[in-house]
This record gives sequence, structure tokens and C-alpha cells, in this order.
Amino acid sequence: MREHMTPGETDRCGSEPARIDGRQADRYLRRPPMRPTFSRRAAGLALTALATALVPATAAAAPSRVALLGPSDAPIVPRLRRNVASMKLDTLEATVAVCTRDVVTRLVTELGVDTAVCTDGDQIGVWLREGDRLVLKEAVVVQSADERAHELAAARAVMALQGLPAKDATGAGESAPPTSFTIVANGPNAIVAGPEPTAAPSESLPVKDAPAAAAPKPPTPRYAPRLVLGAGPAIAASRDGNSFAISAEAEIGLGRYVALVPWLQFVPANRRAEAPLGTASFRPTIFGLGFGVPILRPSSVVVPRVGAGYGVLWMHVSPESATAPGRMGKPEDLLAPIAYATAAISVKVAESFRIAGEAMAGVSSHDMIVRIGDQPAAHWGVPLASLALRGEWVMQ
Repeated sequence: MREHMTPGETDRCGSEPARIDGRQADRYLRRPPMRPTFSRRAAGLALTALATALVPATAAAAPSRVALLGPSDAPIVPRLRRNVASMKLDTLEATVAVCTRDVVTRLVTELGVDTAVCTDGDQIGVWLREGDRLVLKEAVVVQSADERAHELAAARAVMALQGLPAKDATGAGESAPPTSFTIVANGPNAIVAGPEPTAAPSESLPVKDAPAAAAPKPPTPRYAPRLVLGAGPAIAASRDGNSFAISAEAEIGLGRYVALVPWLQFVPANRRAEAPLGTASFRPTIFGLGFGVPILRPSSVVVPRVGAGYGVLWMHVSPESATAPGRMGKPEDLLAPIAYATAAISVKVAESFRIAGEAMAGVSSHDMIVRIGDQPAAHWGVPLASLALRGEWVMQ
């Protein structure tokens, strides 16, 4: 048997050097291990860092539930929603117009989260609750109105959100939070719509059904507007005839169904009374205060109304002529309390303008008599009636 020889050596018998081909070299020669170079070490470190970054962190993950606040028509809101959803976070949305600290604090408390992303369309704020305070962690300004600026601003805001501590992240043994809520906040109250139902695991533990939160009842509509101002022509009538008059009133809503109605009706031209001893003029005026009750809501096309109240009938009497010298009397004022009832029909012309026709019937406590000398020349007040046509300005 020959000993192992390397190329260029001779055996002990003085024969020619042994020739070894590639296959024999692989079989008989053992190559030394290759030493790693600097470039290979750098590439390995880069791959290790990339793999570490791609592995999702668990202890320092972003919060699991985030409130997304902003105007419903802002173009940046869908981009924020998409970026937050890509982080596998649950989004609770609310519609707001401004992102002041008071607004964000109220909605964060109502939604039960510690983190919020709020935008007014021009700026994005990332808020975090720290104890009893709400702290603005990042403010991103939208540089322009184009799509690229919106994308960059939304990406910066979500990067800031990702760096926040996971204060409300769910543990491995806890059930996952709901996938999404939609909350519309237009005032002090917010309407919460629950998430879409998802299929529960077949082997999950039984969970007691929690009572569903009842949605707040819509406000009861008002039948009596907050304020109605009306004026127009009328016809005033009593025992001795009728006269053209002017009518004006105001309806002040005291509640949902009842309105306080102060009103005025006066005759612009004097009425004339004649007797054998002379002539006189008088002008009746009514001041009233009562209550009105609309039958339908003010948004209806036709609204019937009824009312009643008390008032004062005032007549100013002025003597004009006398047939006998020394018999001319002096001007005097006559007063009498009245009670009345009304019925009206109001027709809608525009959103805040209506036309109403109203009938009034009443009676004074005593007959108002215009005397010339000692003879009665005119009567007014028993009974009383009027028909009015008014234009009304409605404030709901």
C-alpha cells in the first residue's frame, strides 16, 4: 500500500510523481474552512436587523384601540383610517369639527380609550392620556391640499401613533376587542352603533350576555315654536258695526305645547257717533294677553291653533260738535276688562314664514256707551269680534 503523497513528491522506490485528478483531490484532500470576510459580516447583520424589525413587537406595540376624530367630509380621514387599520388596530370613529383639548378629552372619556388621532383637515394631533391629563404627543401639519401632502401627513401621524406605549392593549388570554365602532357626536350626546357580529370560536368558553346600551331617545318635537311674530289687517266688530283695524301679536313658546300670546288690535281711523245734541268720535283699542295651543308641529303645512285669554278694551271719546252752546263735553277715556277665545289656521309659505287667519270672539264686562248730552249715541264691547289676516315670522 502506498502512503499518501502530494503532487511533486516521489515514492520511496524512486518512481515518477503520482498524478491526482480533481475527483481524487476532493476525495483525499480536506480543504480548510473559509473565513468570513467583512462584507459578509455586514450583510448578515443587516439581514438580522431587518428580520428583527419585521417581527411584530408585543411588549412595546401600539395601543390596540384608537379613537379617530375628524370631519366626515375631510379627505385626510379615509387615509388615516386606512393606515390605522393596516396596523391591526381597532378604530372608534367620531365626527367633530374642531380638535380642541376639551372636545378630545370628552370623546376619549366617552369612548373609553387612552389614545386619539384628531384632525380638522389642516392639522393632525396624536393625543395620549397620562394619568388624569390628556397630552398632545405629536402635531402634524398638512402642508398643502394635494393628495401627496395628505398621504405624507397621514403616514407621519400613524408613525407617531405606533411609537406610543400599549396602555390598552389586550393580553394573550383576553378576548380581542370589537373590530370597529362608528360614533357620531354632534353635541353633548353621542349615538353609538355596535360592531358587526363575528362568528365565535366553536370551543370558546360561554360568556354571559351583557345588556345592550340603549340608544338615547330622540328629542321630543316642539309644537309651540320658540317665537312667532305676526302682523296684518283685521276687521273689528261690535254692536254698532265694524271697522278696519290693525292686528299684531307675538307667540312665545313656554313649553312644547303652549305659547304665551300678547297681542294688540286698534282702529286707525276714528268712528263717528251722532245724536240730536251733537257729534263725537271714538277709537276702540284692545290689549290682550292669553295662551295659544298649536294642534300640529310648526313644520306641518297647515297648523290649526286655539287660544283664550283676557284683555282690556280702551276707548278714547272726543266730542266734535254741539247744537246748543255750552253743551260741548270734554274728551274722556273708557276702560273695560274683556275675556276672549280665538281659533286660527296657519299655512306654511316658506321655512320660517307663514300666513295665518284668526277669528276672535269676546265680551267686555260692561257695555261701553258713547253719550252725547245724556243720550246714548254708540255702543261697543258687548259683544266683541274680529277677523285678522297676519303674516308670521317663525323662529323654531
